Amino acid sequence: MNINIYDSKRRKRLIEQLNERFGITEIPKFIFVTGKERVRGFAGDLTFDELYELDGITNIEFLGLYLFRADDERSVRLSFDACLLFKEQISKNIIDIDDEQLKLWMRGENLPVAISGGMYIIRHSGDFFGCAVSDGEKLINFVPKERRIRKS
Repeated sequence: MNINIYDSKRRKRLIEQLNERFGITEIPKFIFVTGKERVRGFAGDLTFDELYELDGITNIEFLGLYLFRADDERSVRLSFDACLLFKEQISKNIIDIDDEQLKLWMRGENLPVAISGGMYIIRHSGDFFGCAVSDGEKLINFVPKERRIRKS
């Protein structure tokens, strides 16, 4: 698998996008793209050269943490884990939900919330529960299947 490490210009654009959308101003040392537009972050002691060398001998997708999905140059969707990692920085586009909405959300259901279109962070009692996209009528759920609560 080939990795594509963000150069300083692309990294700066990413930080500007994250700041504009969510208020995030600091990200891990290395940001790189792996398959399917998955942007991962790594803050260890490896250099660029060591990362490329490691990519040649193992699956680099296991290195770092999956942070974002870069659908295009204008849209960045935070992963479930990134919402927790950047919890202290997130200050914009937060939607607070109640207990009943949280139950629906964690089962993978969309929430009927009329709000202007865009990307939002779901919060309940101070905890973050992933990202949502609004189509103007509902919040579209992106909770990974392995994190969902099964219906009983």
